[in-house]
Amino acid sequence: MKYITYKILFLAIFFISHINMNAQRNVIWVHGLDGNANSWKHYNDIFDNERDINSLRQTYNTGYGINNMANQVILSIDNYYANKSHNPNNLAIGHSMGGVAIRDADRITHNTGNRFGGYITVTSPNYGAPISNSLSDGSVASAGQNAFNKIKAGPISEFFSLPWGIVANWTTTTLGKIYITNDLVEGLQGTPTTNNDLKQGSSAISAINIYTDNVNPNIPRISIWASENSPVHWRMFSTQVYGNDYTLVNHVNTARGKYDSFYHSNRTQAIIFSGLLMPSQAALRYYRAVQWKKGRDWIDNSETVWNSLIKSYHTEQQTYWVQVWVPCDNTYPPMKSTNSYDDNSKPIVPDPDCGEWRWVQRTRYVTINDPSDGLVPKYTQIMKNNPTPNSEYRVYGANHLEVRNMTVDGNNTDETYEEFKKIFNREDWFKTDLNPNK
Repeated sequence: MKYITYKILFLAIFFISHINMNAQRNVIWVHGLDGNANSWKHYNDIFDNERDINSLRQTYNTGYGINNMANQVILSIDNYYANKSHNPNNLAIGHSMGGVAIRDADRITHNTGNRFGGYITVTSPNYGAPISNSLSDGSVASAGQNAFNKIKAGPISEFFSLPWGIVANWTTTTLGKIYITNDLVEGLQGTPTTNNDLKQGSSAISAINIYTDNVNPNIPRISIWASENSPVHWRMFSTQVYGNDYTLVNHVNTARGKYDSFYHSNRTQAIIFSGLLMPSQAALRYYRAVQWKKGRDWIDNSETVWNSLIKSYHTEQQTYWVQVWVPCDNTYPPMKSTNSYDDNSKPIVPDPDCGEWRWVQRTRYVTINDPSDGLVPKYTQIMKNNPTPNSEYRVYGANHLEVRNMTVDGNNTDETYEEFKKIFNREDWFKTDLNPNK
């Protein structure tokens, strides 16, 4: 009889705990810097219908630092969920700065009762956003000025002859503004958040990571990181301006073609006028060709420039072979008579390749663009020292903005949804039941 009683008690405890873990789950969706309650609307709506969840999605002020935003998140949880605000089954999901804010909220509430039992950060600068450092040290402003100078050089050189509607108006205003003086970059400047908290090495970022690594290291946590296709910057800006990641890319390719066309056209004219012994006309066309080439080369190199601002690159040493001509009157190394001696009194033999072409190995350093979402590099999107199994999920072909709604990339696949579904279908803490009414 006692055995049966214990068995019934055990089953009851198991049943109750099972109900607790798989009952309706509270999910707190937190937007990023300069976002709002609609930032997560796409996936919130999908999973509210598909899963048995009770969602909280509000607008927070992101301009006064991470800690300030975190306290707003805590307050919204307490107000919205009332007596369930301390439920260890609560799940927080944060995009960009929102992911850092929910981690800070976990830190702030450690002594008074944590508001959630686990979280998912989505393209969050968990170890700081290098673009904030580049804004503060003037690198972004310098890159912007350089961009404008090179973009306008070609059109200005043809001020009196160019049909302005073809290239100049579009490239000197739209292209330059989208690259640097756009709402996304402008929105990052001049706030306590970007001037201080979001910088790599900031005290706010350090405090959050020290807490996670040392005080609450076993909290279930997952990083969703995104990697955009090249050119990452034009795709991200395209999402901001046009709502998709390809329209601006097409415009830039068209502009690049026009710059290249004007470069070659002027170069050809310079050669013709030179042959006709018209040096002034040849010089003018050559000057114009050089100016158009500045804009074309800048477009070709703009992704590398942008990646240097967001610190998503590395350099590699590369060896290569080139053919060089070895003249007999100035050999390399310099030819000396066999009767001459070096400092060690050893005879120096003339170069045997004198008067011939020779293959020579040389070394150079090349810049390699690393994976990023166009704004946040991979290495800061992924939380380190994470004991949660399979804690990294990658959204391919997504930039920092469109990762919140991957139906806009035009390939008929919602990549972010697929990654969320994998997480919600896990057989661990992140398992989220399907809506029983659907």
